[in-house]
Amino acid sequence: MIIGSLQMNVEKKDKIKNLNTIEQLINQSVDSVDLVVMPELFSTGYFFDSASELMEIAEEIPNGYTTRRLSEIAKNANCHFVGAIAEQYNGHLYITAIVVGPSGYVGKQRKRHLTDHESKVFSCGTSSEVFDINGCKVGIVICFEGWFPESARELMLKGAQIICHSALTCQERTLDIMRIRAIENKVYLILANSISTEYHNNESITFRGDSRIIDYEGNILINAGQDEKLITVEVNEEHTIHKDLEDCKDLISEVKKHTYF
Repeated sequence: MIIGSLQMNVEKKDKIKNLNTIEQLINQSVDSVDLVVMPELFSTGYFFDSASELMEIAEEIPNGYTTRRLSEIAKNANCHFVGAIAEQYNGHLYITAIVVGPSGYVGKQRKRHLTDHESKVFSCGTSSEVFDINGCKVGIVICFEGWFPESARELMLKGAQIICHSALTCQERTLDIMRIRAIENKVYLILANSISTEYHNNESITFRGDSRIIDYEGNILINAGQDEKLITVEVNEEHTIHKDLEDCKDLISEVKKHTYF
């Protein structure tokens, strides 16, 4: 597979511009790509002052603008996309990753672990799924969820070969943590971050970029730095099917000794 991370400067509340940016970056790529991950809340930006402000811009899935527009781009580019958006459902708000492909909407997954700031307006998801993309099993971790080893471990036990990390982070520690997640679960990991600057509580906050693709041994295969760009790399996802480490030939059996899994 050829997998990619799309690093972008998200324009606050401007879904049309943000989706056009995604389309332009995909069209500019000289290589075809099978799977592309976008940052968390890539269509709207992150910081909002109230639930009512968010409710005005959050969308139903799959009937909202972002899912429909991204599905069009996926069809034209013949690729799959993963990225988290603001969802509204039955009066509740969620940070929800959508999966779309050439045939349209595939599925969604709501963020289960919320920061203290997010929990003031968003509700928690309750499950994590593995999606089949071109015969490869793909799991999703949304930003802060990466700090919980259980999130990635659960996906690995469900057969994940690639984990998509739709993120918004300023911290280098998050990048270090996700490298560990790739190693300990023997998965490829696609981290997509933003390079945008937002203002909240009279403070300017700039997301650090450094989107990257990491292999199952923790090697950083490619890094986007601080530019708005699509980075891609070809991987052999079959290398992650057998979950063995150098000193452990049956990782899954060892993990299952911990009965809470």
